[in-house]
Amino acid sequence: MDELLLCGATGDLGGRIAARLSERRIPFRALVRPRSDTAALRSMGVELSIGDFTDPPSLGRALAGVRTVVTTANGIGRRLAGAKDVSIDRVDREGNAALVRAAEAAGVERFVFVSAQGMTDAMVDLVPFFAAKRATERLLQASPVRSVIVRPAAFQEVWLGPQSGIRPDQRLAVIYGRGRTPVPYVAEDDVAEACVRLATMDDPPPSLDFGGPEALTRHEVVDAFQRALGARIRRIVVPRRVLTFGARALRRRRPDLASILGIALSMDIGNEVGDEPLRALEIEPRPASAYIAARADATAHT
Repeated sequence: MDELLLCGATGDLGGRIAARLSERRIPFRALVRPRSDTAALRSMGVELSIGDFTDPPSLGRALAGVRTVVTTANGIGRRLAGAKDVSIDRVDREGNAALVRAAEAAGVERFVFVSAQGMTDAMVDLVPFFAAKRATERLLQASPVRSVIVRPAAFQEVWLGPQSGIRPDQRLAVIYGRGRTPVPYVAEDDVAEACVRLATMDDPPPSLDFGGPEALTRHEVVDAFQRALGARIRRIVVPRRVLTFGARALRRRRPDLASILGIALSMDIGNEVGDEPLRALEIEPRPASAYIAARADATAHT
């Protein structure tokens, strides 16, 4: 009998969780979409259940015999990549609601949900992604299933990477807002490790908010890249008012883009959380400067 269902296993964070479960010989099943690239999961010998958050009957099949659900799945990345069959409403709001209901019906005992930091009331009103996350949190908090809500800070791999506008190879970096607010960027590997421990420990907390061990402002991040490369990086500043206007203007037409602008704004406003919860789980978190050094070294050798 499979005791754990992993949703989002073909994504960056979900893939890291899958690898850890496999290394520890923890039996699990992965819910994967019909056209997903499952080569990595198949190489681990993972049992695959074909389905989708937007297909409720497939959720019931995937949850058969499952005691614990871990989900990192979201629609924003696929939408930004050009997928037309997904949306934040369909996946992150309605899809997660369907998964919660299916888990209740299947008698699931524990539900580990990866949410986000920065979800103040004002940000939830502005950011569709945050609104969907909060809606799922509230469903879980009212559910008979024991929930564990994981709220990591901004991922190093995303917000210190090229997709967020930091391009050391082009000597270019985008600064969101004032760029003077420290952000405790956290490594995806550390988030994955936390999720595995919360899914398998005897008595997990109902929620866990955490960041990385080193809080850097956006300007400090660019300064660090400059020092590592020994070269000047041009900074393009997107003011807070532009982020706010863009998020509001795009909220209905392009909620994925609106969410990215709103998340960038929320990080610039600030909501710093330290790494103490990770250390309490006996995880030694990676500092942002280590990620920056690795990226700069890779850039210098390309």
